[in-house]
Amino acid sequence: MTLPIDQTVAATFAEHLHSAFRLSDASAMLELELVEVTDASNARQVNFSLLFRGPLRPPLAQQIYPFEHDRLGRFDLFIVPVQRDAHGMYYEAVVNRLIESPPGAHERD
Repeated sequence: MTLPIDQTVAATFAEHLHSAFRLSDASAMLELELVEVTDASNARQVNFSLLFRGPLRPPLAQQIYPFEHDRLGRFDLFIVPVQRDAHGMYYEAVVNRLIESPPGAHERD
């Protein structure tokens, strides 16, 4: 199953907080835990961020990775390393897209 990331909203991921997301890079298969979902969406745009925590090693580069989740399926995300602490390395993905208005919604009478 493939998740159409261009149709997701924050709630799609919020239901899966603290669950494992698998991703693979050239050298290894890693598990990241979804630790935070922040929703800043409004009537005109979908805007949310996902914060994942993974192991300190190997650190992942900023790029698009193929993700897989037991319930959500497969999808690609661009992640950026944003922080590290004693618990692991943290990566953020941001989803931002305009909400399409119905035809004629912006026309004036």
